[in-house]
Amino acid sequence: MTTVYLATAGAYSDFRVLNAFACREDAESYKLGEEVMEMEVREGPVEVRRWYTLRWRPERPDAKESHLTAGNPWWDGHELRDFDGDEKHAEHHWIDQSNIHVAQAHLTVGGWDLSLVKKVYNEQRAQYLARKEGIA
Repeated sequence: MTTVYLATAGAYSDFRVLNAFACREDAESYKLGEEVMEMEVREGPVEVRRWYTLRWRPERPDAKESHLTAGNPWWDGHELRDFDGDEKHAEHHWIDQSNIHVAQAHLTVGGWDLSLVKKVYNEQRAQYLARKEGIA
């Protein structure tokens, strides 16, 4: 694959790509650029798929799955991502928010297959509850 170097400027809604270069040195020396991003040039189209995310906060009472932020768990199926080729790719992580003045952690599970995301969520939730009860 070919690599290009993007000279960029701004942040958030002001972010913009100013120019693309074949050499990093040229991108870094571009006077209007603030940052340089490295990117691979694709040889063909990129498949885009829906990425499902499910979040659970143990301190909140459980309710039916909901798109509402008040629901627990809360799930979102609106994000589109470049498909990595692995239909069974699912990932989870626990966020410990005690360092940002929130007392409880929360679980985030994401993946391409909603049924697999729910399975990983149920397993992680069950392990958390078992540890909380002193079972595991």
